[in-house]
Amino acid sequence: MGVQRFTGKAAVNFVYVADYSKMIAISKDTKDFYSTADTGFISQNVYLFCASEGLATVVLGWIKRDKMSEILKLKKDQHIILSQSVGYPADIQEIPTMEE
Repeated sequence: MGVQRFTGKAAVNFVYVADYSKMIAISKDTKDFYSTADTGFISQNVYLFCASEGLATVVLGWIKRDKMSEILKLKKDQHIILSQSVGYPADIQEIPTMEE
């Protein structure tokens, strides 16, 4: 459910979801901070793996979160942070546009 067309061509699209119900006794700002930091760590490891294997990857914040949440049947406290497309370089080199 990425906005850019190449997300449909990617071999894999990861969706990083934070479950705020598992973070007890901290503010929403702190939950947001840890969720985004952890997502950054994970996605960087995917970037490193892709670089080692000749694959291409891109992290996407411009995604249809409401539609994806519905499809994934996420609960109220589960929030999509980012998605990440992985594929062959020719498939995901397209420059993002707002056409879709």
